[in-house]
Amino acid sequence: MNMEQSGSALCVLGNHDFKLLRQLRGNKVQLTHGLDITVNQLEKESEEFRNQVKTFLESLISHFVLDQGNLVIAHAGLKEEFHGRSSGQVRSFCLFGDTTGEKDENGFPVRLPWADNYKGKALVVYGHTPIAEVQSINNTVCIDTGCVFGGKLTAFRYPEKEIVQVKAKEKYYNDNYNKGGNAKV
Repeated sequence: MNMEQSGSALCVLGNHDFKLLRQLRGNKVQLTHGLDITVNQLEKESEEFRNQVKTFLESLISHFVLDQGNLVIAHAGLKEEFHGRSSGQVRSFCLFGDTTGEKDENGFPVRLPWADNYKGKALVVYGHTPIAEVQSINNTVCIDTGCVFGGKLTAFRYPEKEIVQVKAKEKYYNDNYNKGGNAKV
């Protein structure tokens, strides 16, 4: 939050951020996937700080189009026809990826492999679904290598197109999420 506010970082809204924002607005949400820990930590902070977090989350956009349209950053990726657009459908894609609306046998959303069909000029860098190693498909790069599950924290340097990784110091959260068909990390 401080880095973004100082101008040294850009930040897009992710699905867990969106869920926290809904909770901070007073909506009932399920406190799963570590959100309970975050909420407990925030309850120990001042109301002023909680309001700063809420304002920060409200300010985040769904995606960035950078370098004259050559680079797109979105939490869960973004197909070409949505680049630079703003709508509920675009925001949903950026937060959750391309889903069918159905759930698998473990209760997780059924996701469509949008990157397999991507033919856009812009490089799309995204995460959302943890995988064991960085995956580059059709001018897209998925960099969610499951740090929270004991994998790696991955950064993508642009324009160098360099991958930088640091192994997680520990497993911060139980990997039951990965039983939803995602790669073990």
